Amino acid sequence: MLNNISEMIEIKRKLKELRNEHWLNEAFLSFNWCFLLLITILPWLIWWKFVDKKFLYRIICYGAFVSIFSILLDDIGSYYLLWIYQYQLVPITPRLNPIDLSVMPVTYMFVYQYFKKWKTFAIAQTILAFGAAFLCEPIFIWMDIYKPINWKLTF
Repeated sequence: MLNNISEMIEIKRKLKELRNEHWLNEAFLSFNWCFLLLITILPWLIWWKFVDKKFLYRIICYGAFVSIFSILLDDIGSYYLLWIYQYQLVPITPRLNPIDLSVMPVTYMFVYQYFKKWKTFAIAQTILAFGAAFLCEPIFIWMDIYKPINWKLTF
């Protein structure tokens, strides 16, 4: 068993080196990296301007739930090699943090804030899901940020 652990440590060390090398040589300060930086910061600035501060705690709790759920699903998908991200803001995680920690929670918080009735909320969530799957994901594929391996947009 010790041999397996030693092998895993060595493979993980090599993966870290490859990830850092790719990030420094291909990703860092590229157009896609700048785009990821922008979509990390800009949604929060817009959100702060338009959030209903009377319900800030409730809205933030909902956004935190969305973010945690996004991270969990992203980690599962990355672990099972359903997809990879060829550009990262930082190389220390396999997930796409600008989406999981910014775009998703902010977008869903706006839907939560503005669609207060269950029926309109469900419709808005459905439209958002279709937009993410069939508009945003193809753009990220085209930009070479996101690469599905064993995943289809219809999943």
